Amino acid sequence: MSSELLSSGALERRLAEADATIAALLSGQIDAVIDPRTSTPLLLSAAQSALRESEERYRHIVETTHEGIWTLDADTVVTFVNQRLADLMGYAPDEMVGQSVFEFFPEFFSAPGAPGVPHLQRGHAEEEAVAVSRRDGSKMWALIKTRPICDTNGKYVGILAMMTDWTRHRDAEEALRRNEEQYRQIVETTTDGIVKVDASACIVFTNRRFAEMLGYEPNDIIGMHISEFSSEDAPPGAPAALLSHRPGEKNAFDTSYRRCDGTLVSVNIASVGLFDEGGLCCGSLAVVRDVTNQRRLQSQLMVSDRMASVGTLAAGVAHEINNPLTALIGNLEYINECMASTAGDLKDVYATGRSMRATIPEPLQDAIEAAQRIRFIVHDLKMFSRAPVDVKGSAVDVIAIMESSLRMAWNEIRHRAQLVKEFSPVAFVDASEARLGQVFLNLIMNAAQAIPEGHADENHIRVGIEQTGARVTIAVHDTGAGIPPENIGRVFDAFFTTKAVGIGTGLGLAICHRIVTDIGGELTVESLEGRGTTFCVSLPASECLALDAPTGVALRGGTGRRGRVLIVDDEEILLRLLSRSLASDHDVVALSSGKDALALCAKGERFDMILCDLMMPEMTGMDLCSELARVAPEQADRMVFMTGGAFTARARAFLDASEHPCVEKPFERATVLAILERHILRSPSGDGPA
Repeated sequence: MSSELLSSGALERRLAEADATIAALLSGQIDAVIDPRTSTPLLLSAAQSALRESEERYRHIVETTHEGIWTLDADTVVTFVNQRLADLMGYAPDEMVGQSVFEFFPEFFSAPGAPGVPHLQRGHAEEEAVAVSRRDGSKMWALIKTRPICDTNGKYVGILAMMTDWTRHRDAEEALRRNEEQYRQIVETTTDGIVKVDASACIVFTNRRFAEMLGYEPNDIIGMHISEFSSEDAPPGAPAALLSHRPGEKNAFDTSYRRCDGTLVSVNIASVGLFDEGGLCCGSLAVVRDVTNQRRLQSQLMVSDRMASVGTLAAGVAHEINNPLTALIGNLEYINECMASTAGDLKDVYATGRSMRATIPEPLQDAIEAAQRIRFIVHDLKMFSRAPVDVKGSAVDVIAIMESSLRMAWNEIRHRAQLVKEFSPVAFVDASEARLGQVFLNLIMNAAQAIPEGHADENHIRVGIEQTGARVTIAVHDTGAGIPPENIGRVFDAFFTTKAVGIGTGLGLAICHRIVTDIGGELTVESLEGRGTTFCVSLPASECLALDAPTGVALRGGTGRRGRVLIVDDEEILLRLLSRSLASDHDVVALSSGKDALALCAKGERFDMILCDLMMPEMTGMDLCSELARVAPEQADRMVFMTGGAFTARARAFLDASEHPCVEKPFERATVLAILERHILRSPSGDGPA
């Protein structure tokens, strides 16, 4: 019906044609054919019949339509109203006909900005949604369409109007607008960044928070590719991860972006794919959360947890050091007494020498072994206390790290269980040695603490390492009390612990899970209450081959020339040791001050190698290197650093940027000799250094 109604101009044309025909007949402009039976002009009768049929048809359409329809004459008086319009306005049709239209629709015809009658008189159709007042004073939103009515000569004779109840549609539009505004406020006031990218990962929408996160205005980054913000530390393929979806699939990952000022921001991204009607990915919508402070806090918690673990083991470590230290001191005292008792008796040198050869080698070897044990313990402590700046890590030996962890925790293990090691040859893994050691130590300590003391012969802690395909698996199993089923799903939650107050923080396993996840691994747990627990770490094998540690050379190298060595260290005992060790094959100058070493080189003294402590009072090894680069650059190139492992941030940055060799104390004599031989080979042949 509405299509017929919208072509109401046809009704006007038909009425106008009929009127014109009747007028022509009456004026005699055309001859009428007379019906002999009724003496009535046939053409006039047919026209009247057609007129009645047309009028009846259009009246039926007008009265049954859902739209209100009315007509006005040239003076804007209502000449016709259908029942639907009367019902909408709350009147009877007779109450409206003959009245001025302004009494019923002042909002449309006389309100400021309304089309107005003069506009319609000029032949312009209008359409506008307005609030109309009904008879009872209630308001109704109506869509009113108007068009002028003209006679056959084109003269304006009135207005035809149609009104549709627009209230429900207007309410829906208003609800939609409110919802849109509400969601826009949510998007713009959320503390998370929201970004939409197209199928090529170019930004098509962003809220202000995401732009502020990167230091831009929203309009500045529209059209930019998301990869333009990726930092060097970001995981490879992070931009593509935004689009790697199937319908309904969500994706979450961590990455880092570079701000406009060059600083980095760590982010967690949760994204979902957008698809067209054909099922093709047309983009992605992502929520981006700034987790920079969270990552910084996690790093601090990791260090705190590692130090807490070391602190927990302090008594055990002291015990482990005291045993070999006692052996070391005792054997050295014994050797010293033997030497003292024979030093004054030179009557029988042969007998004295034979006696010393019989008594000294064994305690001397025991002293060396005890010192090596202390060296391993110190190395383990240093590994666990080192700040994990090497987040990405390098190829590390899983078995060696596990052995260090077991040595650290041995005092906790031996009173509770028997240790069973099942190690198979495995590939190296890409990880931080300190962080991976922290994971292993936490798992071993948890296994030990799950078993009460005093029943070591009845319990065991089994540590297995094996490789399956491209994965290295480390399993730590204990025969302790197990974990109740209601707690098994919470063991990796931060601050969740079943230990007594003051014993555990509940951070250990949460941090372990984070460390393992960060290096692409998985940490899982299986437990049977009363039967024990197994924690399993699965790590991807490294594609790199680890380099073997450099080995020392023989006491007498193959250069055939004595070298000249400058040793700089503020520890007098180390100066004497190194002087004794090297003096038989090389010329040694030992100084305890970096300033004295600089003055010596400034005077023209030259050395094949300068063995210098990294950290010293007054002038550090780093400062000495810098000054030598200015006054004697060829000598600066020959510096080799020693360190006891107490790195500062400046020292670590210096070593990372420097190509100078660095040996960690305690080191073996063969290591120093090997480095010295390489420096001598760099020097021109002759009696002196380059």
